[in-house]
Amino acid sequence: MTAGSSIQGDMAEDSPLVGRIRVFEELLETLRTVRKGNVGTVVLTGPSGSGKTAVLNSFLEHCQTVARGIQVLSAMGDEWEAQFALAGYSQLMLTPPLRSAKAYDGGPHLPATPVAALSGDQVLNYASTLSTHLEGLQSHGSVVVAVDDVHKLDVESLRILTFVMRRLHGKRILFLLTLNPADASRIPAGVLDFLTGHQVVRIPLEPLTPQQVQEVARRLLGMDLSITAAHGLVQHTGGLPEPIVELLRELPAETWLSWFPSLPPTSRVRARVRSILNTASAGLVSVAEAASVLGTSAGLAEVSQVSGVASIMEVLDEGHRAGLLELSLDQARSSVIFVQPGSMEAIYEQIVPSRRIALHRLAAEAVELEGERLGHRVSATPVADESLAVELEAFARRQAAAGVWQDVATALFSASRLSLDLRSRNDRLLRAVDALVGSGNVAQAQMWAAAVEALPSSPLRSSVLGYLSTVSGQNDSAQTQLEMAWRTSNPQREPAAAAQVAQRLVLHGVASWNGPLITGWAERAMALTQPGTPAHIESEAIYGLGLYACGRIGEAEASYQRAFAHAAENAQKQRVQMGAGWLALRLDNAESALVNFESAAPTEYRGGSLRISLWAEAWLARTHFVLGNWDSAAATIARASVRLETSRMPLIRPLLYWTAAELWSMRGDWDRARYYVSQAAVQPGTYRAMQVPASLARARFHEARADYESALAVLQPLTELDPWTENRVSFWPWQDTYVNALVMTDQLDTADSFLTAFEGVRREREIPSDLARMAWARGRLLAAQGDPDAAREHFEAALGHLRGLNRPYLRARISFAFGQSMRRAGKRRLASSVLRAARDLYDSLGAATYVERCDRELKATGLDVGHLPDPADPVLSAASEQNVQLTAQEQAVAELVAAGATNKEAARTLFLAEKTVQYHLTRLYRKMGIRSRSELAAAFRARN
Repeated sequence: MTAGSSIQGDMAEDSPLVGRIRVFEELLETLRTVRKGNVGTVVLTGPSGSGKTAVLNSFLEHCQTVARGIQVLSAMGDEWEAQFALAGYSQLMLTPPLRSAKAYDGGPHLPATPVAALSGDQVLNYASTLSTHLEGLQSHGSVVVAVDDVHKLDVESLRILTFVMRRLHGKRILFLLTLNPADASRIPAGVLDFLTGHQVVRIPLEPLTPQQVQEVARRLLGMDLSITAAHGLVQHTGGLPEPIVELLRELPAETWLSWFPSLPPTSRVRARVRSILNTASAGLVSVAEAASVLGTSAGLAEVSQVSGVASIMEVLDEGHRAGLLELSLDQARSSVIFVQPGSMEAIYEQIVPSRRIALHRLAAEAVELEGERLGHRVSATPVADESLAVELEAFARRQAAAGVWQDVATALFSASRLSLDLRSRNDRLLRAVDALVGSGNVAQAQMWAAAVEALPSSPLRSSVLGYLSTVSGQNDSAQTQLEMAWRTSNPQREPAAAAQVAQRLVLHGVASWNGPLITGWAERAMALTQPGTPAHIESEAIYGLGLYACGRIGEAEASYQRAFAHAAENAQKQRVQMGAGWLALRLDNAESALVNFESAAPTEYRGGSLRISLWAEAWLARTHFVLGNWDSAAATIARASVRLETSRMPLIRPLLYWTAAELWSMRGDWDRARYYVSQAAVQPGTYRAMQVPASLARARFHEARADYESALAVLQPLTELDPWTENRVSFWPWQDTYVNALVMTDQLDTADSFLTAFEGVRREREIPSDLARMAWARGRLLAAQGDPDAAREHFEAALGHLRGLNRPYLRARISFAFGQSMRRAGKRRLASSVLRAARDLYDSLGAATYVERCDRELKATGLDVGHLPDPADPVLSAASEQNVQLTAQEQAVAELVAAGATNKEAARTLFLAEKTVQYHLTRLYRKMGIRSRSELAAAFRARN
């Protein structure tokens, strides 16, 4: 068991170490080094609420209760005590172990009374005394000197401590300090230089991840927190453990069961804010209230105008000293922000209603953006106001034309609340929910599903429910609702409404990967609308994919040329870029796809749809993976997964996590790979665009583990779910993996039948990567059928098809299969050459799983001196001690079997017949004088 798993298993349910295990392990490792006679200095860094004190106290408790022979000296910085010289030093000197040390009685331990400052000589005297104390203590065992909030220590104690830390060497002393980087300016420059220098180990306490927040909820409260709620908590608190735990304890459990737009401040933050405001000047109160009303729009000029405070910098200085407000400056703007998460909400909620309304009216006059002005006017209007509702509806129409759907939803929800008559209220509500779905905010849209279902039946109601079902991955429900919406719509009288329903059916067709469905409904939607309208642009952005799915490649490319010509330079272009990138990736124009996906992914500045952005990011991760930029792929997955889980959009999850599962399987991180395989999993009856990547995630995981039976079981259903025919083109490249799994499980006739039919499908244009996949699959099959020369021709043809393309991963896959097949056929020199190339490619990708396999195959050739096993190899050592010579094949078999592989598993890994593995085992048993696998494993363990 590892140290980490031991700590994890021993943690109490309310342990403060949840999410901080790695930090604790690093401290334990440093302590082990110190106990060998090496002075160590560690600084735990993090903002207030990050858990520094909790980790420090847990570590000190461990030192005093679990570890033996450790004495602890501790001190805690305090803002009030920092005005007194030696306040921190006196805490260290009064620690119990020192009081019993007779050798130090009567020395210059402490001043008789607090002093304002010390001379340089006095600092040196006190430093010398502390050094003597520590050296005396460490002669009886290791010593830990812990200082919490070192930035709040008095200057003299800081200088004494730094003097000692710089000069102690070869002693069993660990200095452990905690520091808030935001307050580092309080520390003298010389001391700060030391604490940030190379002699000091700095361990930052990173924000908790959503998964760690889930663990906190489970351990502390026995609560199964959804990943969406966990993401919301992280976003609200900045991932700081203290406010996370406080909110989990204070809010009702039902809070976390549904989407929440915001969270209240904790009681601690409320009390802190109230305390600051009670002693604040009237100007600071006014500025803080104005900033809380303005929110993210709180620029200096706006805050000054709303608060009525002209000399705002003086007030901000007061707010800065109080730890309430800060001035944020960058190249774009200057703004007033709150120091602590939850402070803005705490101030806003204590403003009385009448003043709040007055402040929002002032804010409406101060801000520049139309949407923000309208938002403040809505907040200042507690009763129905049809004229304002009409203004909001007009704004929503303009934003819809630009594709900024979140603004559309916000405006229409407000318009619905302000409506005078019920019909207008319901119509605006339906369109607001529809816009929410369009923006990608599925979590919030699902919260409105019950309200939508309760409304009278109408084409718009059915369309909204069908749209929500589509992005939620509910295939059957979506089809039922959307077909009902179309049947009850009237294209002649209301063409725009009918076109919107048709466009929703286009999305349904993409999720189903049904070419005729996509093109048919896209043509209807475009016929009912003018170019430039939302339904027309969104249909045209997908139309090319439908043409490709029907095998009409040239028409698909021409379609996107027209779509780009029609798209304005706004958020609507995002959809065209996403669709064009999708097609470009499939046609081997991966570099062009990369540009389009990178352009389609951002939504911060031009608005747009989170759904389209996430779809683009999922394909962006895949494009990076295809191009060999695996670190970029991992970073894209990490970034997109946060937004994906927050939005609660199942339609895209399998696509993103397919790449993640394959990447970490190839890199040998099996725990992470299993996690992503589970995240990619879907229920039966979901869309084809979900089922296929979910299956590929599992298949590539099993293939990486050489479990070809399991891979085949996953891939077999795809032959019916996702066939490639003359009239239907599959998008996902699974066919070569399927043939390989058939070959590796000795189902050669089935592999031949499938591959022959696949090769015979007529294609409008040959795609190089498709040709390469077919060629290497045929090469693999021919080698297994006993025709290595023909197999070689196909493998070399496969690599030739990739000439000029940057496809390191696919080239590595082909080279590995080529080399393995040639090694089995006895062509050892050719196998060694090709396997070397495969190994280099896999190594450049960080694909540790297949680097190891290449090394095993190279050993099996018996030729590759550069990759021969180490002379200390346990199996070979066991053989050499008995003067036994094993062949390369016997060595490879011995390594696998000694590690616990069955004959079948060894055969799959080495691409051998199971009888051949048994033959090699029998020979090496006889050579080594052993009789069983257990004796072989014992020989392995004895030498390991």
